[in-house]
Amino acid sequence: MTASEAQTSSTAAARGKGAASRRYDLLAKRLGHSFKDPALLRSALVHRSYLNENPDQRVESNERLEFLGDSILGSVIARRLYDEYPHANEGWLTEVRSLLVRNETLAHVATEFDLGRYLVMGRGVEAQKGRERPAILGRTCEAIIGAIYLDGGQRAAQRFIFRALAAQMEAIGIAGLQRDPKSVLQQACQAQWRMAPSYRTVDERGPAHDREFTVEVRLDGRVLASGEGKSKQAAEKVAAELALSGLPVDAIS
Repeated sequence: MTASEAQTSSTAAARGKGAASRRYDLLAKRLGHSFKDPALLRSALVHRSYLNENPDQRVESNERLEFLGDSILGSVIARRLYDEYPHANEGWLTEVRSLLVRNETLAHVATEFDLGRYLVMGRGVEAQKGRERPAILGRTCEAIIGAIYLDGGQRAAQRFIFRALAAQMEAIGIAGLQRDPKSVLQQACQAQWRMAPSYRTVDERGPAHDREFTVEVRLDGRVLASGEGKSKQAAEKVAAELALSGLPVDAIS
C-alpha cells in the first residue's frame, strides 16, 4: 500500500468513526441522557449474536447491562407505585409492577426510541428480523437502563424510566385501583371506535394441575395485546391491562 493509499484508508476510517459517533449522539439525545462514558451506550446495543459471529472482537454483549437494568427498573417502579398508591394492596402493586416491567411493555418503549436501528447483531439474527423482535428489543431497553444507571446514577435512571413509561403509568392512574381492566378496555373501545374487544385463547400448555394460558385481545381483527395466566380469565385480564397501556390516554375514562 502506498503512502497515499494508506492516508486515504485512514481518512475513510476516521469518517466512519465520526459517523458512528454522531449516530450514538443522536440516540443519546433521544434517550434524554448525555453520556459521560459513550462506551456504555455502545455496549448496551451489542447483541450476543454479534460476538458469536465475531469471536475475535474485544467487546462485551449487553447481557450484563440487561441484568443490571432489570433490577434497577423493578426497584424504581416498585418505589414509585408504593409512593403514589398508598392505599393499594400488595397484590395490586405486584400485578401493576409486572405489567410495567414485562418484556412486551419494554419492547414498545424500545420501538418508540427506535433502538432496533442502532443494535449491533449477527447477520443471521438480523436476517430473521432481529431488529424487530420484541424479546430482543425489550432486553435492549433494560440494557439501556443499566447503562444510564452506571453513567449517571440512580436519579438519571429514574428520569429515563419515568419518561419512557409516562404514558403507561398515566393510564394506570386514570384507570384507577378498583376497576376491572376488561371493563375499562371495553368502555374505552366502545367510546373511541364503537366496537367491543374480543378475546381468543391461542395457547395452552403444562399439566392439568398447572396449566398456563395465552390469550389475545383483538379489536376489529387487530391484535391489541396478549397475556398469560394460570387461567383463561387471568390471561384475559393481563391482556386487557397491556392493551390499556397502549391506548391513548384520552381514550380511557
